[in-house]
Amino acid sequence: MRALVCAMALMLTWASSASAAPRHVVSLDYCADQFVLALADRDQIAAVSHNALRDDSYYRARARGLRQVRPTVEETLALHPDLIVRTWGGAWDAAAIYARFHVPVLQLGDAADFTQARAQLLQAAHALGHDDRGATLARDLDTRLAHLRAIAPRAAPPVMYLSAGGATPGPGVMMDAVIRAAGGRNIASAPSWNVLPLERLTQTPPALVATAFFDTGRTRVNAWSPSRHPAFRAALARTRTVPLPAAAVSCEAWTAIDAAELIATALRRT
Repeated sequence: MRALVCAMALMLTWASSASAAPRHVVSLDYCADQFVLALADRDQIAAVSHNALRDDSYYRARARGLRQVRPTVEETLALHPDLIVRTWGGAWDAAAIYARFHVPVLQLGDAADFTQARAQLLQAAHALGHDDRGATLARDLDTRLAHLRAIAPRAAPPVMYLSAGGATPGPGVMMDAVIRAAGGRNIASAPSWNVLPLERLTQTPPALVATAFFDTGRTRVNAWSPSRHPAFRAALARTRTVPLPAAAVSCEAWTAIDAAELIATALRRT
């Protein structure tokens, strides 16, 4: 009898959890899309963003066949969502706007490191009613980070990351955490994103240059781009480079672990 009562209690708990899961989820930008596509059931998704199929959308294959929506209030509310997921899509005060219509908004942000990325992954999984999927992805992330720590060189070699627009990341940006997780030392020391530090590049030549977005055609590299500077081109010619998939680094999220592994592999070959 006691076993039956316990079993019924477990069933009621499961049913309550399942009924609490949102059934009409809308994501407003392609970074929010990645959380929804990775964690939600397909029939939970009312729509993904209009950029979900871009080549720098990590889970773009899962977005095929799903409805797409632009992040306007009118289009979004027409889908009768019971949860909206966003990072930067739509109005900056989206949470306040949709609160007037009694629609909750899961606000996710750019993670500065893998600890924050892991926390947001679990937060999104809980909001979508799939804690187990979030836990699985978090464990995978933990395992991969632990492996990178185990194979990291004793002395961290200098690494530079360069986007097609000539931007380099410093502390407080996920790409800085990616370089450190890979076992490298970021040659850019200024916080956040900055223009290419040519003097740092010449004074402290990196052992490896990681690049991204040069092959997407989305970021124009004009004549004034730092990446066209002769000093950069000379340094690039004598330095090993590794191209990173745009989809792995376009959003500052747990998916950036792919980039860390590629950098780590390239460092072992330098």
